Amino acid sequence: MLLVHAGNRLDLANRGAARFPSSQVPAVRTRVRQVLDTLRPSDVVSAAASGADLIVLEEAIIRDIAIHVVLPIPREEFLNKSVADAGPDWVSSFNAVLQHASSNRDGSSLLQGDAVSSGQWYLAAHDELLDRAEVVADGQPIVALAIRPPQGEIPPSGTDEFASRAARMGLLVLNIDPRAGSPASVTVG
Repeated sequence: MLLVHAGNRLDLANRGAARFPSSQVPAVRTRVRQVLDTLRPSDVVSAAASGADLIVLEEAIIRDIAIHVVLPIPREEFLNKSVADAGPDWVSSFNAVLQHASSNRDGSSLLQGDAVSSGQWYLAAHDELLDRAEVVADGQPIVALAIRPPQGEIPPSGTDEFASRAARMGLLVLNIDPRAGSPASVTVG
């Protein structure tokens, strides 16, 4: 079984309604550990943005699960748009995860796009994640993990679109709500 993931970035200081407060990193990390320990995927496919992405990838590495990182835009541009503003610890995590993925250790891989980050490039990246998951799975079942508030958030997050696309593909979609006070559980659907 392969796990494909997309999730919200950490909330920045100027964010109005909480989506993924930094105070919730330990709780989300615990739930991700539970998912990985229960499902025991052979591989994990994800991007590497600050927050949910890097948590999932780090926890997979700890468990010797092959990681397949998809960067839809060039590495430095992705780092500047999706990691650096969360702080130096996240930049260090990003660099370590990409080093692991590019080393091809344990079958891990790094797929870097060269698209220009115009408009909502991150939405198109979800297709790349799902496509990469199908290639790597090579016939294995695929489960999608979305780390986001439940649907109904206005405006919807990009991760809502990922979950919708995965469901339309017929994948089982698991959800973790990263907000403070959310149930310490993983939901389906």
